Amino acid sequence: MKRALALASLLLILWCAAAAAQEPVEYSVYEGRVVRIEPVEPQPFDEEGWENQLVTVQILSGPYKGQTVEILHTLTGHPYFDLHVRSGQRVILQADEAGPEPLFYLADLSRTRPLLVITLLFIVSVIAIGGRQGVKAIVSLAGMGAIILTMILPLILRGLNPIVVTVGLCSVLTGLFILFVTGPTKKTAAAVAGTVGGLLAAGLLAWAAGKAAALTGLSSGEAQILQVMSSSIDFQGLLFAGMIIGALGAILDVGISIASAMEQIKEADPDTDFLTLLTRGILVGRDMIATMSNTLILAYVGSSLPLLLLFQASNSSWKQVLNLDLVATEVVRAMAGSIGLTLAIPITAFIAAFLFVHAEHKSQNLRN
Repeated sequence: MKRALALASLLLILWCAAAAAQEPVEYSVYEGRVVRIEPVEPQPFDEEGWENQLVTVQILSGPYKGQTVEILHTLTGHPYFDLHVRSGQRVILQADEAGPEPLFYLADLSRTRPLLVITLLFIVSVIAIGGRQGVKAIVSLAGMGAIILTMILPLILRGLNPIVVTVGLCSVLTGLFILFVTGPTKKTAAAVAGTVGGLLAAGLLAWAAGKAAALTGLSSGEAQILQVMSSSIDFQGLLFAGMIIGALGAILDVGISIASAMEQIKEADPDTDFLTLLTRGILVGRDMIATMSNTLILAYVGSSLPLLLLFQASNSSWKQVLNLDLVATEVVRAMAGSIGLTLAIPITAFIAAFLFVHAEHKSQNLRN
């Protein structure tokens, strides 16, 4: 265990030094299939317990497609770093093409097919049950993903304020998404207003709580590596931007659900007054608060289970645990998102009631 961690630390230091020197090595990535695996006698420099294999791989993509290569593959006994391959399995190869002949390495297992299958199952289930709206949902989801990859991430990498970029573009995306799914209706206006309002609230709360708690945004290993690659990024702002994106889905769900429910109430009772419709909308929202808040919080807890188990096994003081940057970050993330979706309920209900109720009914009292 210690040897593997020491080896990983050494590799990370060497990689960071190479990045700092701005002399990156160019690698090409190809897919291949394992043809056979043969054991190899231990090398003199191998650690005790290491296992060597000669893995023959047929390349399935790129200019070397159809060729077979032999790769010396070492298993150190660490379950995270070792790649256990079998004959017929697809793998990812890295090729160092700097020399006269390319050198191939086993980089990872190829997970493209199972990921593609479960993605196709998701698309089919959404379209089969949702029909036309399901198709719109898939198109919108793909569009939002493309905007995040092609606009939000590049702008943040250029050094722009992550909070401004995320809140601004996510607000625009939210409006376009709801408009595309529901069309230019009063329900759309109410849902957009409620979602953007909850999104802004979540962003402001994340910023205020994060500043007060002195969160650095560097609690994760990925952020620390990114800091070596690009020091111009505002990592604290990047942390808050991630909190906003993480809460967007739940807040969007609340905004559309409340607006849709109130539209149906109005159609069932066209003469309802403002206060009655507002109250009914908030009552619908109350039933959603518990489930949606639990969805956010349990999602964060589920992703942190190994960390929580580590603290539990080491008998660490929970007061000390809660004051760790990593744990405090997750607490702020969960609380800010939950408060944002909670505030989206009255905002959406008020806007929807104002838009749905006829002018002559807005001043009437709540009926029994």
